Amino acid sequence: MFATKTNQKFRFSFNFIRSFDAEGGHYETKGLTPEGQVIQIATHRHNVNMSFYHLNFGFHYQLNPRISLSLITPYTIKNQTANVDWTIPEPTLDDQNAAIRNGYIHHRDEIYHSFDDLNFVVGYRLNGLATSKDSLTLSGGLFLPTGKTEPNPYQLGDFGKKHLHLQFGTGTLTPTFQYRYWLPIGKSVSIQSRLITRRPFYRNKYQFLAPSETSFFLGGTLQPIKTLHLQASWMILRQGFGYWAEEQDRNTGLQMQALQLGTNIGRTTLFSTSLILPLNQKMLSTGDTFEHGILLSSSISHSF
Repeated sequence: MFATKTNQKFRFSFNFIRSFDAEGGHYETKGLTPEGQVIQIATHRHNVNMSFYHLNFGFHYQLNPRISLSLITPYTIKNQTANVDWTIPEPTLDDQNAAIRNGYIHHRDEIYHSFDDLNFVVGYRLNGLATSKDSLTLSGGLFLPTGKTEPNPYQLGDFGKKHLHLQFGTGTLTPTFQYRYWLPIGKSVSIQSRLITRRPFYRNKYQFLAPSETSFFLGGTLQPIKTLHLQASWMILRQGFGYWAEEQDRNTGLQMQALQLGTNIGRTTLFSTSLILPLNQKMLSTGDTFEHGILLSSSISHSF
């Protein structure tokens, strides 16, 4: 999240994001018989924990001093664990077994992995807007529907069928927009802001409309030497609601504020690392929306 100047035309980047102990879950009153019939049982809770590894492989081309082209290939590994807690002191053995069977069709101790949606982006950079040294980069692009998507989990759950709530893409062509503004103050300090948003406009083949997402960053950078940047940013994330046909997906909807701290070392070859510390999170629904834990991001890029 800072400006660099290079004469190289090509740049390759690799980014690794690690999420720790995201937590979700919901209360449940349904169980499953050995024959697969959905029945009503005592109230209990499905607790779900999630950690993931997200990898981004990027190839970037500087067409001219103003225009850049980027293709990002993402891959995600999600590690999910789940268990059942009871709100009553002594559930019957039949209820316990029915809850375990029903819980398994919803959430399992499993590792899932898949490519996400490819992202193609065109960037346009403007220099010297407010001062002789500031810059503004406007980017627009498309997410291509290459990620794995799942059919309606609520319909499958109502019939006692095994399903998956996790999606690895939107299943649609999804436009994205980003702006990045960089303003130097003196020789070693700069102020930066960035906004990233994407919004699907139609449903995929399973009649799912993925939620919109917007992230905003505002922060500063200290550059004690030419090859070292120290960063701190305030981050706001808002995820809207998704919809299955006309029904709101109760597993979507989140607002989060976080602090991002990071360093960047190098010029032609750049090493970066950052830590995102959630400060405040608000679930906009009562489903399995995950409350994020700490996120660690590391990346390397090379210009040539």
